[in-house]
Amino acid sequence: MSIWNSILGASIVVLIFVIAFAIIYYFVGARGMKSQKEHFKKLHQSLALGQQVKFANGLYGTVKVINQKKETVDIEVKSGTIIEVSRYAISEIVK
Repeated sequence: MSIWNSILGASIVVLIFVIAFAIIYYFVGARGMKSQKEHFKKLHQSLALGQQVKFANGLYGTVKVINQKKETVDIEVKSGTIIEVSRYAISEIVK
């Protein structure tokens, strides 16, 4: 019976470590996510015509039209082509 008590005790200790790690990870991650969410909310609300923007995939373009109802933005890329994208696809305002 002694071996089962050792296994049970070790299992409880491992379980406590896993739970403690999960709690710490949640609070550290939640703080980072909150600041990131606030950053992007501010970025998407401050979009203006003529700004040069960057997408997460590295594509650059200039804001030509902001469609408030559809929450899209028309972007002109270097070739002169205008593409319609979600305003939430923009990751950075360059200029």
